[in-house]
Amino acid sequence: MSPVWKTRIRNVAGPTLATVLFVVAVRLLIGEANKISWEEFRGAVLGVPRIYLLIAALLIAMNYVMLMAYDLLALRYLRRSLPLRRVALVGFLGYSLGNNLGTLIAAAPLRFHFYTRWGLSPTQIVALLAFLGLTFWSGLWFLGGTVLVFNPIPLPDDVNLPIGTRALGFAMLSLWIAYALSCAVWHKPIPVGGLKLRTPHVGLMGLQTSVAAVDLTISATALYLVLPADTIVPFGLVLAAYLVAIAIALITQVPGGLGVLELILLKLLAGTVGQTVLASVLIFRVLYYVLPLLVGILLMVVNELWEGAEQMRAANRKVMPPDDLPPEGELPAGEKLPGLDDVDEEQWLDESSRDADD
Repeated sequence: MSPVWKTRIRNVAGPTLATVLFVVAVRLLIGEANKISWEEFRGAVLGVPRIYLLIAALLIAMNYVMLMAYDLLALRYLRRSLPLRRVALVGFLGYSLGNNLGTLIAAAPLRFHFYTRWGLSPTQIVALLAFLGLTFWSGLWFLGGTVLVFNPIPLPDDVNLPIGTRALGFAMLSLWIAYALSCAVWHKPIPVGGLKLRTPHVGLMGLQTSVAAVDLTISATALYLVLPADTIVPFGLVLAAYLVAIAIALITQVPGGLGVLELILLKLLAGTVGQTVLASVLIFRVLYYVLPLLVGILLMVVNELWEGAEQMRAANRKVMPPDDLPPEGELPAGEKLPGLDDVDEEQWLDESSRDADD
């Protein structure tokens, strides 16, 4: 098979598989949703205390502000420096749009759009995107592995996996240890998709893991706060379920994990929280995904309008003469033609007339 056909198949297979998984997840989710009545669902939505909703919203806002640390670490890896306001802009837009629309559709093109404008080469941006992915997965491997080893999730009866969640935790920790060892002892370039990337040093790798672990813990805490008020569930269980759901949602490549995230959380938490956990998951979807998306779209539009206006003003300054220049063919008031400063005007006119007569 030629490389062209391999590329075409790869480009079609990914979106097709994501679409199939999305349809399957939605159908299963609808089946689970039919198990609860509208009154139960409405009671679960309205039963969350407003103070908990407010705290969850503040945590999510703080989480999105913290997400710019991903780009700051990636720029440090590239040994590039940009103003903080620019990093904050691309960080918020990259995650508010990317979390909903996907990395390939929104996050990666958006970063190419901004970072090329600010002087980064395409190769550097690809390396930056790879570093961002490693930052997230290193935190997920470490935090998810630790949580699942010490607090494994009981699986529903209708879910059969070849390994238990504790074994999954050990596997995730093994991946993190392998990454940490590669950063410590392997300093040769690694070929990745046509690029040769070096592993970050151990200190930077530790920052990667810490940032991603804090990010995931904050978002899981927001989910925990919007659970039904009449349920008592350990935070460790919610955190473990959230990490498993996020990991599977990302692997499926369904944009925003829509349907997949809700289905997995419902399956893993329904036995403890009850079927009304679906209401909490939908509240979390609105707070963590929908509202930041709306803010991101608005911010993107305002930024592009501002940048366009700045470019127009800069172009006008280049082509328009300064305001203090006189109209063409006129001299400023009180000024004379060059070379006439020391010549009497009447004498010059008289001599010019005589020259004309001659």
